[in-house]
Amino acid sequence: MHPDPFLQALPVGTNLPKSLQALHSTGGIYSGRCSVTPGKGWLAKLALRFAGMPSGGDDIPVRLRVEQEGNAWIWTRDFDGHITRSRLTLDQDQGCVCEQFGQVSVWLKPVFVPERLEIQIMRLSLLRVPFPKVLLPQSKTEEWQDDEGRFRFDVSARMPLVGALIRYQGWLTFDHAGTRVD
Repeated sequence: MHPDPFLQALPVGTNLPKSLQALHSTGGIYSGRCSVTPGKGWLAKLALRFAGMPSGGDDIPVRLRVEQEGNAWIWTRDFDGHITRSRLTLDQDQGCVCEQFGQVSVWLKPVFVPERLEIQIMRLSLLRVPFPKVLLPQSKTEEWQDDEGRFRFDVSARMPLVGALIRYQGWLTFDHAGTRVD
């Protein structure tokens, strides 16, 4: 089993906090709590529907199943019964991660800053049609380890002319190891 695409896109020797290293190194099931705040406008809601994202909730249960499938990693997020599945691969030409949510593909660049992993949106396509840079969503996404050793996440995205798309933030702990699917 090789590390997930986020670790592969980081410089060799990057020393992540233990909970981040674990989540991005092995398959498994993680659970915790999170809050989801969707954007307000109809365009934001339409964009979230295309990506299969949840409609919102405060302090809801969240579960993440991470599985390796050949060279891809499958992340299945369960936001209190709402399932969002994505497929992550390494785009070696771009040196970043390509995450596919249904018909939406997002190219992400992980950057390690002291004690945190920041993830930036580099490109986006819908139905395989690339978005122009001027319409590219901006993301403020961070992962870190809290004082209790939990994996913490804060994911947000805004889009020009649309405003806030979504923000979800919370924590996860490791439940048990998963299996490799070939």
